[in-house]
Amino acid sequence: MPSMSSSELHLFVLEGVRAESIYVDKLEQHFLGKRISVKCVYEAEIYQLYKQLKAENFAYDMVNLLKERNEANAAILHDYNRDSFASVYLFFDYDAHSTMADDGKLQEMLGYFDNETENGLLYISYPMLEAIRHYKDMESFKRLTVKCKRSNCPYKDTCQEFEACMNEPHYKTVSAQECRPQLTNINQYTKEVWQELIRAHVSKMNYLVNDVYDLPKQIESQSTIFKKQLEKHITHKCPEVAVLSAFPIYALDYYGVEGLKRKLEESYEK
Repeated sequence: MPSMSSSELHLFVLEGVRAESIYVDKLEQHFLGKRISVKCVYEAEIYQLYKQLKAENFAYDMVNLLKERNEANAAILHDYNRDSFASVYLFFDYDAHSTMADDGKLQEMLGYFDNETENGLLYISYPMLEAIRHYKDMESFKRLTVKCKRSNCPYKDTCQEFEACMNEPHYKTVSAQECRPQLTNINQYTKEVWQELIRAHVSKMNYLVNDVYDLPKQIESQSTIFKKQLEKHITHKCPEVAVLSAFPIYALDYYGVEGLKRKLEESYEK
């Protein structure tokens, strides 16, 4: 067993094999500072994780679950158990177009994974990971939304635009086409780029929850963010989401309100 104490070690559970890990690494490198952490990949959508946990009545051990998921995780976590980690963070996409997507199930997951020191803390990107790069400037980002349900749209049988909607490009393409050009390459994200993106996304979160497009005065739970997405966007006649990345919200939780403000000001100076 590694010599470090559980108070020092953090487990990151990521949805995808490559991209999410790169984003977390770059965020740590340029903004958060390096944490003592272990990163593993679930290799499936949040709804598949829900199905697995529900089948076990949520009586599970996250570390063992990850070890059983694939050989790579088993190798990474060989010397660890759940008690090895002070905190667990999960990063997944909203993915409302998935054949398994269900808003009720996601709400249940957010209620269950609501504490990093217990079951874990779940962060959701809307509509998916690439939301972090879907940005040009603060003004246009404020009201930036995208359709999210596609074939799962509850109004598809009566919507005259459904066929055109289904023919629209995938969000990965849209986010790349509609972003500032240098944001398509994560390796070009400097500390100043992260500063701007974090400011934009946490302000957008505050606008979504509190109708104020500025740095928040308090931390909001992932459940609250999702409820506001439902209320203001998802349950409308043409279901959509406010574009919002999980990573800046994690940075807000990590530093706290005042700590993040200081970090953003520090970024401007350097």
